[in-house]
Amino acid sequence: MKSTKFMRVDEKKAVLRDWERFVKSDFDRKYFTKKLYDHLHLHCSFIAHFVIHGFYATYFDNPERTTNFLKQFDKDYGYKSIEYGTEHWFTGEDYHDLNSEMAYLLEPYKAKIYEGLKQNTKEMKLKQIERLKREIEVIK
Repeated sequence: MKSTKFMRVDEKKAVLRDWERFVKSDFDRKYFTKKLYDHLHLHCSFIAHFVIHGFYATYFDNPERTTNFLKQFDKDYGYKSIEYGTEHWFTGEDYHDLNSEMAYLLEPYKAKIYEGLKQNTKEMKLKQIERLKREIEVIK
């Protein structure tokens, strides 16, 4: 890794450690650090959502959105920004080293993560169906 105008090598390594901890924790909120949030919205083409809590809620409170978020870091999906549809966040000179390491780190975990998110999505949808059934019963 190399230092850039806005991020030293040691800061990049700290973000990568935070990313690894966050991924391995199944995206536990307590491991979503300000450093990681700042890197994602400043250097990975995610919009800021104004605060860390809004960003987390947008991408990690819903398993379908988490799946979509992760596809940006997945080589099988071409590293395309989910917000802008381009790869410039990944291929840019200043942060390619860190961003490619983040993608590389995700690779051995992604199958298990995607399967868990798929199951969580299914459970969420079934709960929504049950809720809607109850609402329909009230209308009758």
